[in-house]
Amino acid sequence: MVIKHSHVVQTSVISALLLLSIISIVQWGTAQVSGKWSADLQPREGSNATGTATLELQNNGENVQYSITGDGLSNVTGIVISQEMGSGRAPDVVTLKTASQSGLGPGSGELSGNFTASDLMGPLNGKSMADFVKAINDGKIVFRVNTVAFPLGEIIGNVTAGGNGGNATAG
Repeated sequence: MVIKHSHVVQTSVISALLLLSIISIVQWGTAQVSGKWSADLQPREGSNATGTATLELQNNGENVQYSITGDGLSNVTGIVISQEMGSGRAPDVVTLKTASQSGLGPGSGELSGNFTASDLMGPLNGKSMADFVKAINDGKIVFRVNTVAFPLGEIIGNVTAGGNGGNATAG
């Protein structure tokens, strides 16, 4: 008699564990992916320009919305996000805008938009947004606003966790 009840209890425990596992898998598969990061853009020596930049994952990690403000810039030639690789100039991983599209002109200005994994290039070419997020979380992503006078970036800043937490995952 004790053996019969033992099987019933054992079967009930196994069923409960399986149900919990299925619920956990379903919740994990539908979890919302989010992250928000910022960069305080500092001037290179010889410039008085300043700026800020933000990145925010949207659509469950499918795209990134960016916003950049700048003050004291002139002759903007491009705005890029680069990835530090340990030596030399950090290669660009996203070109946000070229000179004619920048919206950051003499005085102050703002630029916003979004990009997806298909816009990634350089060391992240063909990679996913999860790879981009990992590079952010590893402290390797840099905003750079390039000008005629400062072709490697008049204002530049490392992207760090901000807003609702950063250190997210995507994909």
